[in-house]
Amino acid sequence: MMNARMMYMRPGNLFKEFIIEDNKQKVTSTGRVVDKREGDGIRSLKGCLSDADTTKALNLSTEEHKVTHTIVQKGMPVAKKGDKLVLGNRVFYVVAVDDTGSLGISTLYYVEERDDVK
Repeated sequence: MMNARMMYMRPGNLFKEFIIEDNKQKVTSTGRVVDKREGDGIRSLKGCLSDADTTKALNLSTEEHKVTHTIVQKGMPVAKKGDKLVLGNRVFYVVAVDDTGSLGISTLYYVEERDDVK
């Protein structure tokens, strides 16, 4: 079964390990609330990265975040909306999570690739 699944994938579309960083809010000394990303590399997900379908991306995009990619993961959702996924030097912001069929067989993450956040 594993070979049948891999047969239709291009070489760049193999499953990759994404590190999950949580989004926590921190209050500075001036009283301003800022986002603080925390991740120690222990939480991760293994998924396949691809470009987003334009029609689905338009429906899920918000004013602040535009869906640019889709990540497909086998199993139950591990990351949640607002988390940051790191793949090497690339950073992705999770805009929406879709547990397809609510059966825990596969999960779709709609993400925005961020160049300004490291």
